[in-house]
Amino acid sequence: MIEREHESTLNGWLAEFLSQRGLNARQENMQPGGRRIDVLINVGSVRIALEAEQGQSSAKRSEAVRDADARLTQNLADCAIAVCYPDGIARKEQMRSCRVLWTIRSPDKLQTGDAPTWSEADAEELPRVIRLAPMQLGNPDHVAAALSTSLDVAVSYLNKTQRRFLAQRMDLPPYRTGPARWDRAAKRALLVVATAVMFHSRLDNHLEAMRPSDAEWPPKMAHLCSDSDDPISDFSRAWNLILALDYKPIFETGRAAIQACPPDPAFTNAIRETAKAALAVAGNIAGLRHDLMGRIFHKVLNSAPYDGSFYTSTSAATLLATLAIDEDMRDWNDPAAVASLRIVDPACGTGTLLMAAAERIRDLSPQSRDDDDFAQALIERALCGYDVNLTATHMAAATLGLLSPTTSFLKMRIGRAFLGVDEAGDAYLGSLEFLDQKPKMMSWPNAAQPVAQVENGEDMAQSEPADLVIMNPPFTRDSLRHDQFSAADERKMKDREKTLFSNKPVHLSGNSASFIVLADFMRKSADSKIAAILPLVTSTNASALEIRKYIGGRYWVEYIITSHDPRRIYFSENTSIGEMLLVCRVWDWRRTGGKPPTRVVNLAINPPTPAEAYVAAEAIQSGSIATRGLGTVQDVDASDIEAGDWGAVQFLSPILSREFVSLGAKRTAATTQLGQIAKIGPAGQGVRGMFNRSELPTGDGMVALWYHKADVTQSMLAKSDSFIEAKPGKEAQANRLWEQRGTMLLPTRIRLNTVRALTVRLSARVLGSAWVPCRPSAEGSNISQESIEKAICAYMNSSIGALALLGNRSNRAFSYSQISIDDMNKLIVPDFAALGEPAALRLAAEYDAQCEQTLLPLPRMDADPARAALDVAVCEALGIDAERVATIRRHLAAEPSVTGRRYAGLGH
Repeated sequence: MIEREHESTLNGWLAEFLSQRGLNARQENMQPGGRRIDVLINVGSVRIALEAEQGQSSAKRSEAVRDADARLTQNLADCAIAVCYPDGIARKEQMRSCRVLWTIRSPDKLQTGDAPTWSEADAEELPRVIRLAPMQLGNPDHVAAALSTSLDVAVSYLNKTQRRFLAQRMDLPPYRTGPARWDRAAKRALLVVATAVMFHSRLDNHLEAMRPSDAEWPPKMAHLCSDSDDPISDFSRAWNLILALDYKPIFETGRAAIQACPPDPAFTNAIRETAKAALAVAGNIAGLRHDLMGRIFHKVLNSAPYDGSFYTSTSAATLLATLAIDEDMRDWNDPAAVASLRIVDPACGTGTLLMAAAERIRDLSPQSRDDDDFAQALIERALCGYDVNLTATHMAAATLGLLSPTTSFLKMRIGRAFLGVDEAGDAYLGSLEFLDQKPKMMSWPNAAQPVAQVENGEDMAQSEPADLVIMNPPFTRDSLRHDQFSAADERKMKDREKTLFSNKPVHLSGNSASFIVLADFMRKSADSKIAAILPLVTSTNASALEIRKYIGGRYWVEYIITSHDPRRIYFSENTSIGEMLLVCRVWDWRRTGGKPPTRVVNLAINPPTPAEAYVAAEAIQSGSIATRGLGTVQDVDASDIEAGDWGAVQFLSPILSREFVSLGAKRTAATTQLGQIAKIGPAGQGVRGMFNRSELPTGDGMVALWYHKADVTQSMLAKSDSFIEAKPGKEAQANRLWEQRGTMLLPTRIRLNTVRALTVRLSARVLGSAWVPCRPSAEGSNISQESIEKAICAYMNSSIGALALLGNRSNRAFSYSQISIDDMNKLIVPDFAALGEPAALRLAAEYDAQCEQTLLPLPRMDADPARAALDVAVCEALGIDAERVATIRRHLAAEPSVTGRRYAGLGH
């Protein structure tokens, strides 16, 4: 009884503390049936039950979860949070500094039976966790699947002409060929209608109070329009009335879509199906939350392969915005200072990052959280977004409108920059044209004017200098970029890229670096920041070296955040490639003390929810990320960042990063780069282009090691697996490649959790497809070529060799690393000219002893006798301490990228 009374006291202190932080929190709230909620919190229209226990044992945690889940099954709350106080809180002031355990429970988790995931937060962090809790309501995948199916049904009602009219009215790109392209375009147009219907339903409760003095009012409610015999006319009339008041970006675009075709029965049925599906979605999303709206858009219409538009997860957006917008950026208690803030997203998509920035600002300015004037200042002044996609900008306008549905949209700064070739034959690259001061801004389409230059184009065509440029820029490889256009237009756009970036550090094999240059152009001269989500290869690839130097030279790179969580190595929802978060600020060289180091944070757990992301951001800022078990931290000297050395992202273990740097700096042993002593190539792509592969012998007798199969290539001594012959008409080029064959080969791709041999030798010279010949030179020494090859092969299959290979890999995919010829040339290998002949002969002899032994996969390398023997030889030949190499071997075997599992320690 005493424990229960003290727990009630703690709940009262917590409710009081949360109320002081701007939350509508009430303690011991009695509900119908005599049921009690420890603390009831209302966040907008969402009711959150906080159920607490004193103590943090497993039994206490289970009890808190049981109570929280009960409030959901009793329909007393939309969302619940289980909290466990630490023991020993005796005074109210201790509540402010205590660390509580928490986990969020939702109806979806009850249905799926998800086990609770506990996180830690102090009392100052808890209010933000609670505000973000509603974002865990609803399953966007289920909602998106249902909406997608309904939109497909709606499209099926339409004939080819109607589908084409819809696409043209929505200013969708001129697809090359095929009816499937028009189907996708029509579906995109109907999604615009669905969004407008959703927002209409959200406004229904506010429209009466917004009555203008000289208009028929109120407009018909959304569900009544949907149920009518003529939904097109009813929605048109309702949206005309609303448009006379405001909301042009949303309803003018929606009206253009529903008036794209004559209202015959087929088109009417399509609009009715779309509207009913939209209202079903609105009923499943509390307050039409922006996080689900954007995700639904990208689930329904995945255009990423062509325009590189990857949806930023709400957790990543929260993490990035929290790190980029810190407490020192403004006096957050001064409304004028807050209103003067300028945040720009030049590739805003559906507005997820802008909304995350708005939520962060509102969190730092709690007194303005429910202030319509403040929301209007954010919408009309502080937040600015550009995109090339009409449906995306339409969604972004709706997203920002969710900040305050009754706020004016007249000055909303969401602009659509033209991407394509216009009627005059001029190519435009969307918001990238700001670099040339000539973006072509487009209007919201309407029934009479589908495409036009925006009426107030001078306003949006002038980029106001930004305090923060925050973005997840499109990332599309050269072979796919602009593929939605005709071949002639695609060539013009590629030519325009070359012109616009001819004197800039942009490698056009991908296009994300071009947006870094744009962000640099958009920012203010002093104290501005850039916060971006970029492909992880930007930190490692040779093609991105110049952009790394560009960033490092102009900015203090505050944070580089990567994920070493095999479940989510990315920060966008519709991709599988590795990504990183980058936060950097303009560095004033007049400051004393020099530029601070960069904090590289490698996450062991990529936060799956906004609430957990906020806690991770706080842990990163406070330096407690490692002690909380969320990730590791490495501080990298500014000089290394400026030189483009961002390799600290390669390993979760800081020990491995440190050892890799030491190896390259020749502090571990006398080393050199492989390209200095060997000729490497040809690449597999060239071999595949010039040769056909066969299982049977060919007339020329040419052979190759074509595949890299871990169940076949299990030792250092390998055998060819294919016969090859020159493709007809390519004999001369094929013969030139054949002359570059070799007996030692390096892999181009390795699946780290299954790979055994990292370098192989064969008894005869061959070419490779998944392998590249390497021909080391023994010039200037008494060492034979054969001994040099054997020595390097033995070294590359040792723990030190594995460290060298993984430290130079390309991290596009997590456990499936790519090694380019550029990477191979930079591989750190022994410098036998300095070490002498005995070192080479020692390693060559160990190769002979171990070459036919089966190597264990890398995750088992710490128990591999052959690898251990190679390590002994490397230590003796290079003069490295054996315990040091054993430490490297243990840490490599535990790396998540090697095991394919979340980090679980060294295993002993």
